[in-house]
Amino acid sequence: MTSDLVLVDTTIWIHFFRGTDISYRQRLVPLIMTDRAATTPVIVMEILRGAKSQKEYDNLSKDLAALRSFDLSPKVWERACKLGYTLRHKGINAPLTDTLISAVAQEYNAILLHDDRHYDMIGSVVHLRLESLKPV
Repeated sequence: MTSDLVLVDTTIWIHFFRGTDISYRQRLVPLIMTDRAATTPVIVMEILRGAKSQKEYDNLSKDLAALRSFDLSPKVWERACKLGYTLRHKGINAPLTDTLISAVAQEYNAILLHDDRHYDMIGSVVHLRLESLKPV
């Protein structure tokens, strides 16, 4: 079964919240409105650590909590460990967070919406449902 849920990477949320490129808003708003946008605790942490004030942190935290969230279950961690091993043995040194987020997308069979070359590298070795969104 193919999921129509979209795991939205931190790279996309940053562009979305900055509001500098309308294409991010055009892609994300329909996903949010139809409850298809998803996150995971690692992505939430990456976003919240960049908050510029307590007020911004609180607002972001509230907004992100309203989204569907994929758990970091033991099964996801096991998948991430195997994925990290496979990548290293194929000569790909992907960041831990990107490896973990990729494992989440695989585990939940979600499309991974991103603007990060590491996911394309990971996707060249293992099956990932990827959608890349670049600024125009």
